Amino acid sequence: MIRLNAFFTLKEGASINDVLAITADLVAQSRLDEGNKGYDLFQSTTDPRVFMFCETWESQEALDKHSAASHFTNAVPALGGLTADGLHIERFER
Repeated sequence: MIRLNAFFTLKEGASINDVLAITADLVAQSRLDEGNKGYDLFQSTTDPRVFMFCETWESQEALDKHSAASHFTNAVPALGGLTADGLHIERFER
């Protein structure tokens, strides 16, 4: 089992509504990916410009397929353009 927590902070002038528009389909489609056990986006309550994806995958193979899927490859670059310093990923396994 693989857990990814991906954190990002919006850059100055970036819109929270743009983030939500980009991520809505990503989250919905990712939850349908084979081997997905959970996929959510959270917004910080202490700083609304900070977000975290929380993903759980049953295997590296499932994660690799997700990473190659169009809903991922289209959304991540668009989202990256809104961040102050990219995505910071923490990976956990059990």
